[in-house]
Amino acid sequence: MKDIIVIPAYNEKQRIRDVLSKSVAFADKIIVVDDGSTDKTENYAGGISEKIIIVRHKVNLGKGAAMKTGCQAALRLGADRIILMDADGQHQPEDIPRFFQKMEEGNLDVVFGSRAIGKNMPFAMTIGNKFLSAASSILFGVYISDTQSGFRVFRARVYPKLAWNSVRYSVETEMIANIGKYHLKFGEIKIKTIYHDRYKGTTVFDGLRIFINMLIWKII
Repeated sequence: MKDIIVIPAYNEKQRIRDVLSKSVAFADKIIVVDDGSTDKTENYAGGISEKIIIVRHKVNLGKGAAMKTGCQAALRLGADRIILMDADGQHQPEDIPRFFQKMEEGNLDVVFGSRAIGKNMPFAMTIGNKFLSAASSILFGVYISDTQSGFRVFRARVYPKLAWNSVRYSVETEMIANIGKYHLKFGEIKIKTIYHDRYKGTTVFDGLRIFINMLIWKII
């Protein structure tokens, strides 16, 4: 198995180096997509390991676009399994073997890392997550307890079915919609809830936009 981590990053110079240092032991390659950062994230990500490849967007295109750039690069490198992680230190790389174990034991296409909803999670995010989980179950027949977690693993061969058009925060939910559309096999594991920056992530307005997009995906 060739395992490649894809990390979209935007202005993450404070934490990207620590994230990468902890991650190199768990994959064959790591692709960091610097999404038009203005804080020299690209420089802080370099020089850690030969496993790390840095791709840069000249301008900020959004998380979904950065993820797509990274996944397409991983496919060109011959990835068998692609791990998606955030650059802000929310995710613990040492959880990656647990994703693989869950995937192989169940012969799954996708495995989600799900945070404990409500525990240490900002109130608005807790309510929004529960609402979007219920909506995805009703609309797409896919229940994931934490729809907005960016920590997930999928088999490279299913990427054409998972592939998204969203360029920003709707990307995680569009992947779930595609799992329902193409009847992919999925599962989830529990991961620790870590927040370094409570102002980051999806807002109430992002949640409303995501729900509207879900209705559109259901129709088309």
